[in-house]
Amino acid sequence: MSSTDEKPPITGAELLTRARELHERIRGWRRTIHRHPELSFTEHHTAGLVNTVLTDLGIPTETEVAKTGVIGHIEGGPGPLVGLRADMDALPIQEENGTDFDSTRPGIMHACGHDAHTAMLLGAATILKELADAGRLPGRVRLLFQPSEEAQDEEGKSGGMRMVEEGALEGVDAVFGIHVDPTQDVGVVGTRSGPMLAAADKFEITIQGKGGHAARPQATIDPIVLAANAVQAIHQIVSRRLNPLEAGVITIGQIHGGTVNNVIPETVYLDGTIRTFTPESRRLLQEELRRACGVVTALGGHFELAIHEGYPPTVTDPEATQVMMEATADMLGPDKVVEAPPIMGAEDFSYMAQAAPGSFLRLGVHNPSWPQRHYVHTPTFRMDEDALPIGAASLAAAAIRWLETHG
Repeated sequence: MSSTDEKPPITGAELLTRARELHERIRGWRRTIHRHPELSFTEHHTAGLVNTVLTDLGIPTETEVAKTGVIGHIEGGPGPLVGLRADMDALPIQEENGTDFDSTRPGIMHACGHDAHTAMLLGAATILKELADAGRLPGRVRLLFQPSEEAQDEEGKSGGMRMVEEGALEGVDAVFGIHVDPTQDVGVVGTRSGPMLAAADKFEITIQGKGGHAARPQATIDPIVLAANAVQAIHQIVSRRLNPLEAGVITIGQIHGGTVNNVIPETVYLDGTIRTFTPESRRLLQEELRRACGVVTALGGHFELAIHEGYPPTVTDPEATQVMMEATADMLGPDKVVEAPPIMGAEDFSYMAQAAPGSFLRLGVHNPSWPQRHYVHTPTFRMDEDALPIGAASLAAAAIRWLETHG
């Protein structure tokens, strides 16, 4: 092959330049999606926008994947297949930002940055398709626009679980995802190898006692007292049953019992969450939760405990994470790539990371000139949109680095 036929290498600087040239388009996609948020498994408008953009780019698509998801296929040269994932759903939160692109739908808001995730993946798709058309993409990329990360359907399945079940990850050699991170400034990204986000399980406890008049407690088995003892026992599980070198959380989020001040009720209802990083600690805390509830029986009452397993822990692959760190460091500089701490939040990217070697990037979105940080899952969540091209370029860079090093 003559030197005139050789393709120039793809550098991080080139990818970042390409992404910045797309900044206004990415911002426009993000704001359109932000104005029209959609809850889990109802992302029809968002999926339509995604499909239109991909089709206009000449990228073949599949629609109605996992109900409302979209998959795009970018064909480059011979080589591995990399998946890039973005979630699309919003949250049942009333926005309080007062921007000209606030949510137009009462009680629904993109308060977790999924509008940005979707827009950034569209930006990455644009870059990767241009490289493929120029004969410079050394492999294939599958674009995974996933519905319903925030919730599960009536069968207890999220969009990530359904996508994996429907074969969206079949043949994928590595998968990369991204999430906004308001704890980091714009220009800083982070990831880590191993457990990164926790498993999240829900539990419900119904405590049955014997009701009666509040003035005659001796004639009752007070379920409120039983519940108080159960709460105390539950809150000792992590401190006294879990290895102190491991991480775990049990939180009771609701207690309901009684209707008036002079009646001891028959029942009390509690629910809460269990967060863990390993299968072993997950199993242990579930077992110890049932044992702690045994105090109810010891005091003369009865209990019913239901544990609903949610997302497993997100455990990133060492090799995929190294690729992500090297790709972003080459683009942003080593000082802008940090080791992200594990957090007790949960993500259904975990299912994809079980199906293929995966890595998950946290993208700094805080403007350091702002007087305070605007956190996710709040009515005032906001992001500095200068992060958008960085996220798009990071996704593209990770995909290209994997294709180049594993082809």
